[in-house]
Amino acid sequence: MTKFNPNQTKKRVYGSVSAILVLFSMLALTTYALIHSMVSVDENQFEMGTVKIELNDGKTIFDGSDMNIEPGYSVKKDFTIENLGTVDVYYRLYLENITGALYSVLTFEIYDGDELLFSGRAQDLNKENPCVGNVPLAADETRTLTAVVKMDENAGNDYRNGGITFDMTAEAVQARNNPDKLFE
Repeated sequence: MTKFNPNQTKKRVYGSVSAILVLFSMLALTTYALIHSMVSVDENQFEMGTVKIELNDGKTIFDGSDMNIEPGYSVKKDFTIENLGTVDVYYRLYLENITGALYSVLTFEIYDGDELLFSGRAQDLNKENPCVGNVPLAADETRTLTAVVKMDENAGNDYRNGGITFDMTAEAVQARNNPDKLFE
């Protein structure tokens, strides 16, 4: 017959509790390390913010009143692009809904100060070939750009009564973690 020994039973209970505590601590540390390695990756931080821009305070840039276009003639207009969001953005501008005969004989140049951002025919200033700002537009910043529209000197009389209408579209994308200025 085995004799009941309270000291030996206490040792077994303490040993079992100690083993359980050690195993629980190891499990907790392993779980913490696993979660930390999956959640936190250096230099891969995402910043929440809003992206919102406004083109020329919502006003028309070219209203047609000074567009008496003839070969060799040019029109120069300043306009603004304003970052109403909370993060720095890259912006792009392009023409949509182009109609009229002059689309193939008008050249658009868009400047940021002295820097030429785009030069090409109206038909080429599209979503696939936009004017993209080289310097990010800071939050709450307003930048003045200049558009120069020229009619080809060799256009001839075929375009005498021609016209053009278009919508200038501005889009923005967050600049942080976007060195390639991807707008997708």
